[in-house]
Amino acid sequence: MQKTITYILFILTILFLSLSGFAQITQDTAIVVNEDTANITINDSVNISIADSVSIIQDSTNIDSLKSKWNFNTVGGNDSTYYSFYGDIINADDTILIERWIYNLNVHNLDIRIYDSTLQDFHIFNPAFKKTINNGFLGNTGLAVNSNIFAEPNPQTEFVFMQSFTPYMFLNNHVDYYNVMKPFTIFRVDMGPDEEMNLGVLHTQNINKYFNVFIAFKNYTGEGKYIRQKVRDNAGTIGTSYTKGRLATHFNLTFNKIDAQENGGIIDYYMITDTTISTNDINTRLTNGSTYIKDRQMFFDQKIGFFKTNVPDSARFGNYWFSFQYTYNRHKSAKIYKDDDDTYINYAGDTLHLYQHTYNGTSTFDSVFYKHTNHNFRINLEENPLSYPFVGAYFGYGMQNTDYYYFNKDSLFNNSHSNTINSSYFEAGLYRLKGKKFKFQVNYKIFISGYRQADMRLNGFISQKFRKEKKQFEVKGYGGIFVKTPDYLLTDYYSNHYRWKNSFNSQKKTSINLKITYPYYRTEFGSRFNILSDFIYFDQDALPQQYNNAFTVFDIYLNNIFEFGRFGLRTRVNYQVTSNSSILPLPNFSGYGAFYYNPNGYFKQTGGHFRLHFGIDAYYWTEYYGQAYSPALATFYNQTEQTVGNYPFFGFFADFEIKRLRFYLRYEHANYGLTKPSNYFFTPYYPTNRGTFRYGLVWTFYD
Repeated sequence: MQKTITYILFILTILFLSLSGFAQITQDTAIVVNEDTANITINDSVNISIADSVSIIQDSTNIDSLKSKWNFNTVGGNDSTYYSFYGDIINADDTILIERWIYNLNVHNLDIRIYDSTLQDFHIFNPAFKKTINNGFLGNTGLAVNSNIFAEPNPQTEFVFMQSFTPYMFLNNHVDYYNVMKPFTIFRVDMGPDEEMNLGVLHTQNINKYFNVFIAFKNYTGEGKYIRQKVRDNAGTIGTSYTKGRLATHFNLTFNKIDAQENGGIIDYYMITDTTISTNDINTRLTNGSTYIKDRQMFFDQKIGFFKTNVPDSARFGNYWFSFQYTYNRHKSAKIYKDDDDTYINYAGDTLHLYQHTYNGTSTFDSVFYKHTNHNFRINLEENPLSYPFVGAYFGYGMQNTDYYYFNKDSLFNNSHSNTINSSYFEAGLYRLKGKKFKFQVNYKIFISGYRQADMRLNGFISQKFRKEKKQFEVKGYGGIFVKTPDYLLTDYYSNHYRWKNSFNSQKKTSINLKITYPYYRTEFGSRFNILSDFIYFDQDALPQQYNNAFTVFDIYLNNIFEFGRFGLRTRVNYQVTSNSSILPLPNFSGYGAFYYNPNGYFKQTGGHFRLHFGIDAYYWTEYYGQAYSPALATFYNQTEQTVGNYPFFGFFADFEIKRLRFYLRYEHANYGLTKPSNYFFTPYYPTNRGTFRYGLVWTFYD
């Protein structure tokens, strides 16, 4: 209760400090767009940046975002623009409804995002599959999920036992901030079989044009098609941003809860591949297993400018040469795993165990606690494109403190362990983010003391735009060198099913990437090359191991939307190769395609338009030894018993839009029972659903 009161007082303090500056607010010129820069800014000294110089369309996961009805990147405006503390500019017309950005903790800059109001991929409701076309998945939305494309992992967290659930969560480094002309509300609901219902709500509004508040909530619930698959996940976030004059403030609180049954997967594969019995009659390997995660995060960033510039047109090129920045980040999580008994009897009558070891008794109650705080102080030289030195730079110092605690309860005795680690680091960077065509950024971070001493990150990008106006395209090279000490829980852990003490070397990665984006043709092509050394993975016993030699992972990908007349074709393909598939198994080819017809219509009596896409889509990936899943660790691990893949998943969909309402109808896995063999597993022992009907809607309110 005391901590809750502390959080409330902290929020009220921030609101009071923000409101204290409102008496001096004046109404300035409206915001504008410049299509050549593909960047965005707010009026007066309110400013937001793009962290890595990529245009908005490139950073969006939906390459059709140029068609968004709220896409401020394609709208003209008046003559006033403004460069921000955070690097780039925001250009928008005063008729634009919503601006959206995300704070990038790695470089302490802001990435501009576009609210996607298109119908492309609208029927894809699972957040993991919106981001990546191939995932290890347990069959019910809200259960653990893992990307099978190496370069497109789940959203990252330092708490390793929470990693498989991050697509369903709000993370404080992935929270969206807004600036809106009118109160803006989005309501989404997705419905499926067996009481499956997924909800999402967002409300944001500006107190005035400098100060915004928002609240968002999402929920994933459902019984699942197979027994003991019930899930109830909740996530919420509240936050605010205030950007005016010399001040730029961002703050958010996030709350996440995962409450999922764990059935351990089905007993025998042949119940899927060779029979058609009811899913309720297929026994699973775990009795009364469950995973519960409670997660709390807080983020606060304050930037203050100093020394006004002498540039005559300060409304165009910023106000301050230098700024001081302080960032505070706090993350606290708890994970509890329970089961009554891990024994099961297969259809041959053999008594087997899901886990290799059960050390104390037959029932399990394991808990792990994680708490992390980070303080970061930075001095910034603000970039000014009209005056020497024409680039921006920063230098910073940070301190980290992390507490780990795990507890195993059994009938004989209790086992617990706790450890606290501290680290400190320096960081520096050089960037040019305000150029119209040429941009770059270099970031360097090195830990100088504590547990992570000698950890290092040197990364950045360089990009160049070619041609003019609407047929402009961009070539971007990016990558880095990374050295990271393994997470403490990978070196020391104690539970009823898993115990280890490891002495691992720091993991090393060298990444070299290239991306070409052509918005006019709605096409993005890229390649990514990684050299991995001292790579840590979970072996066939679900224990962490380290491979001390180097190996490589390479992939190429293509995202494209091609429309001809009333027909359209959406493709997302990836081809990847790992030089050591026994350590890092990956499917070579993964693809998603959708062929649709879009007969947009018009209601003569009401003068209203509607949009419609209906068609067929399919997922497919090549056969490989997909990673299995350990419920006790909530982690995916290597196995060589069952292959997955070489099985297409077809579906039919119809996506509609009428004014502010969008809704879809979808029948997925339409080829169930028609394709042999029936090897429809996303993860070994976890079949995906049979033919399933789903529907959902999104309703937007902005007045």
